[in-house]
Amino acid sequence: MDTKIHLVGKNTVLAKNIIFMRAEANYSEIFLLNGQKIVISKTLKQLETKFSTLNFFRPHKSYLINLSHVQGFKPNENNKISLTNDFEVVLSRRKKNSFMEVYLKIK
Repeated sequence: MDTKIHLVGKNTVLAKNIIFMRAEANYSEIFLLNGQKIVISKTLKQLETKFSTLNFFRPHKSYLINLSHVQGFKPNENNKISLTNDFEVVLSRRKKNSFMEVYLKIK
């Protein structure tokens, strides 16, 4: 997954370096492996379309995660997904079945 993604301006990142993206109204925050956070003026829906073929999954309306950075799943703790940067994302009830199919393949 060494695909380079052009975000905005001169910002180009490797898809494998993106841990997750979080929606903030009409903006999105992109969290990278090196701890950097990039804010862009695109909705998560626009980004989901762009990243859909690159091993990303939308577990909740506010998040888009890189499945390569999933470290665990906690079904007993409000369906939380643990990521490599110690951040936890909540999995919506409607997305649980589709996430479990994907999660069992990557585990």
